[in-house]
Amino acid sequence: MIKLLKKAFASTLALCFVLTTITVAPVTNVSAASSNIISDGWYYIKNVYSQKYVEVASGIDKDGANVQQWQGNGYDCQKWYVRNLGNGYISLQNGMAGGRMMDIVNGENKDGSNAQIWTSNNLDPQKFKVKKSSNGAVCLLTKNSNCKKALDVYDWSKDNGGNIDQWTYNGLECQQFKFERTDGKSQGGSSSSGNTPISGKTINVSASGTSLESAVKSAKAGTTIVISGTVKSGTIKLPAGVNIAGENNATVDFSKTSGSNGKGFYLAENGSTISNIIVKNAADNGIFVTGSHNTFKNVTCCNNHDAGFQVSNGGAYNTFENCHSHHNADATGENADGYAVKLHSGVGNVFKDCVAEYNSDDGWDCYAAHGAVKLYNCHANYNGYCNGIYGDGNGFKMGGVDNKTPGQKAHLDPLNHYLEGCVAKGNLAAGFDRNNQSGVVTMKNCTGDSNKKGNYNWPATGKPSALGYKVTFGKAIIDSCTSINGKNDISGATLKGNCKGF
Repeated sequence: MIKLLKKAFASTLALCFVLTTITVAPVTNVSAASSNIISDGWYYIKNVYSQKYVEVASGIDKDGANVQQWQGNGYDCQKWYVRNLGNGYISLQNGMAGGRMMDIVNGENKDGSNAQIWTSNNLDPQKFKVKKSSNGAVCLLTKNSNCKKALDVYDWSKDNGGNIDQWTYNGLECQQFKFERTDGKSQGGSSSSGNTPISGKTINVSASGTSLESAVKSAKAGTTIVISGTVKSGTIKLPAGVNIAGENNATVDFSKTSGSNGKGFYLAENGSTISNIIVKNAADNGIFVTGSHNTFKNVTCCNNHDAGFQVSNGGAYNTFENCHSHHNADATGENADGYAVKLHSGVGNVFKDCVAEYNSDDGWDCYAAHGAVKLYNCHANYNGYCNGIYGDGNGFKMGGVDNKTPGQKAHLDPLNHYLEGCVAKGNLAAGFDRNNQSGVVTMKNCTGDSNKKGNYNWPATGKPSALGYKVTFGKAIIDSCTSINGKNDISGATLKGNCKGF
């Protein structure tokens, strides 16, 4: 994606701050120490253009949690401790219990590199140089870019969930932030983000009580709907910032849905968390996501009639942790993947410790995706057959020709997917399948075991039928991976590290 407004300007990036007050907590004017432009202490950080605050998305206190903007709420995930390091550099420590630092992903020196939180390590990606600007504000240059870039709000977003990244300096308002003093971390308060405040209003749902449909109609951002036991429902369109949590083996039975629009949960908005529930029997997808910065924890999708989980149409920065997708099947077997991150899905979708098995099509399918995905310790087992229905049956299918974009010819979008610690076993087709992916895909410490058409299917060239001409693909990286009881085509990959069975 391109920052259109930024392309019109040139210079060196910075994050600019001025000092003011905030309604969510008492603030005072910041008095800089004689040698420091910003004094050590706790602050809120507000973007000048959007008037929203820098925070850790969904209050997730883990390494790699995303940094975004959200309306002010006073929670610890919106508090940052400034510590002066000398020579004009500072660090920014988040206010949640883990004490993690503002950090640039992988220390990358490029436009669009994402901001996250990470355990303190005193390395350059966690250091920012303070530079005073002409209007009395200050700028924070990222040390990992040799002070050529700094944090900003991506694409001039004014929305809750607008992403924070680094970008080449332009001095415009998307890179200007107010720096507001606060008294420090709250005592005994919630550490949740404004988009998932668990301490907010709760609505209880059960078969003998309030229905899920009624609860959603009355819910507002910050509401948590707690489902107990099994309830039946039609399609649920979840509003922004409304959360779903389960107890007592919570299950949502979507057998009341019908047709191709018969999805279970439909998330077109941002900033919700769904946790500890089972989603089953939807006429289409169990969970369909086009929104961003949503989180799914300990969610099982099963016996749905399309993909268990699907992210499409721009859905970005969604996180899936400890989720399970199994026995999803459509009549032809060609659509029901475990996890479909395809058809113009956006950037930054991450899967951790998730499992896809016994789905009629693929475990993971990234056909016509527009953004790279990251998968950690995920398992794709025995996909391609379900209850007598047979489909493609790849474990991790990482590509596909995009012939679905209106006004554009069929084309390949090169995406640099990343898989680490993933296992593909017993799938009907390939375990790890290129499927015409022309980007540089990295597979590290992965295992392919007994997949019927090969463990690693990574040819150097191909002639996709939708294109009609031969293509030479990007070289994948297979690092310290294992192949057991299966053939491999790795002519389009480079082996490194301690690989076995190739």
